[in-house]
Amino acid sequence: MEHKGILELALEALQKQRTQVEAEIEALGAEMRGSRRATLKRRARPAASAQKKRRAKTPAERKAQSKRMKAYWAAKKAAAAKAKK
Repeated sequence: MEHKGILELALEALQKQRTQVEAEIEALGAEMRGSRRATLKRRARPAASAQKKRRAKTPAERKAQSKRMKAYWAAKKAAAAKAKK
């Protein structure tokens, strides 16, 4: 019988905790619903980093980059061939 009493007490305590947790969940939900407009306003503004766009390369810059990359890959290919021997 004592075992049943302990279980009933445990059940009551858990039900009380559940009621408290449900109340906290409801309070948080209400708070989130109330602050939704502020969140939407923050999202509406684009981030500063998103506004910056990369400057397009001029034809001369593209040609110089191409020359550098050709030299890079030629050196890498030569190193690989040398390592194979």
